Amino acid sequence: MRSVLLVGLVLAFAPSAARADALRIVGETKYKPHQLVRLKAEGVDAKAALMWRVYPAQNVQRATTPRHLLEFAAHPGTYEVELLVITSIDGALSVEEARTSVTIEPCSPSPPKPPEGGKLDPVNAIGRIRFGNAGCTATVIGLRRPDGKWDVLTAAHCVSGVGARGTIPLKDGRSLGIRIVAHYKGPDVAWCVTDDAIADLPYALIAAKNPDPGTAIWHTGYGVDQPGNREDGAIAAGEDGNGQLRMTLSVSGGDSGGGIFRADTNELVSVVCCASGMGRKVAMWGASTAAIRRTQHAATTEEAWVSLPTLSATGPTKATPTITTSDPPPSRFACPPEEAHAHPHRRHRTDRDHRHQRGHH
Repeated sequence: MRSVLLVGLVLAFAPSAARADALRIVGETKYKPHQLVRLKAEGVDAKAALMWRVYPAQNVQRATTPRHLLEFAAHPGTYEVELLVITSIDGALSVEEARTSVTIEPCSPSPPKPPEGGKLDPVNAIGRIRFGNAGCTATVIGLRRPDGKWDVLTAAHCVSGVGARGTIPLKDGRSLGIRIVAHYKGPDVAWCVTDDAIADLPYALIAAKNPDPGTAIWHTGYGVDQPGNREDGAIAAGEDGNGQLRMTLSVSGGDSGGGIFRADTNELVSVVCCASGMGRKVAMWGASTAAIRRTQHAATTEEAWVSLPTLSATGPTKATPTITTSDPPPSRFACPPEEAHAHPHRRHRTDRDHRHQRGHH
């Protein structure tokens, strides 16, 4: 206790004398996880007493070392290191001080934040996609990916499968190259990624959960009935066994794959798949919000059918699909061809290129 008081008095009343060799702490300032921190005092008198301090001191494990060295291990974080050098000059104590800080990196790096850019603008995030002769609708989804590219959402029946390439012309005149990276026929979802990193695209956000029945919704797409117009409707039923929602909404050929949005928040809740009629407000189906979220950023896959779908009053039913990394053989889609329009429970795909339709006969 007396020595501590004495040091305090010296600090208060006896400033240190100038030295030819400046006191300094040398060593690395950044360390990997579990790496031993090693620091060395230089410019120290051989007869001086040294005191090392580390802040915060909790969970710091010091090693036994020569007095001019400091070695310790600690949890990831930033630590302040203080060195006090106490010498006797003409019978009086002198104290010199040096400081530095070191950082121990975290065990696993934090995921990169999506780069900034783009504008939340659901209406202008919608564009018409072209894959060969097929024409559908798609939506640019934010936030921007860590690699600077963008996710683009459409319907699985609009495209042939993983690896297919197409384009999406936007309303501002730009045309983007896109590639299919995930293809799920059950809920009818396909995810694309833009070929290039682009800073300033309009985008839409996906809602956090499935909307409740009765929720007001809207969509706008490139259907042949009234291209670009807004159609309003409502959620009719929650998620079914196919991973789809049932809605009451007017769609037409070419609207397939377009985003369907909540009227109150303008968040995307579904994509246009199939309807029991065209160009008028009828029962229609699309991927659920939960299915869209489950499939985003999933591994590149193709979803294959294990049995043919059957139609019921509430929509098609089928056995649980399996996942394969190769293209499955062509399978029947849950929406019948245009000629079957008269059946009250049959569902029509709304893509414009009917040559690609597969259905019940």
